[in-house]
Amino acid sequence: MAIRRAASEMGRKLGDESLTVAGTAIGLASIATNAVAAMITNGAEPIRVRWGTPTSSVGHYLNPYSTLELVNDDLSVVKFIRISSSSTIFVTYFGA
Repeated sequence: MAIRRAASEMGRKLGDESLTVAGTAIGLASIATNAVAAMITNGAEPIRVRWGTPTSSVGHYLNPYSTLELVNDDLSVVKFIRISSSSTIFVTYFGA
């Protein structure tokens, strides 16, 4: 998945975090105050993402080393789970 917009179009950088995506669905842990967008890069293993609770077979498939952009989303409802092996995602938050 290609990055579709410049980071500056999402607002000012508010913070970063890295999260390990394992066998239990997790949400974003440290959503910055005033964040309205996030750029998420997946690590070396495929994962699933869902607005709700994904399983290893239900949710949008995110390839290794691909990027997901969340803009004007409720960032607190997005969750991730591994498909077979754990992966690490890197998240950058943007906003006003």
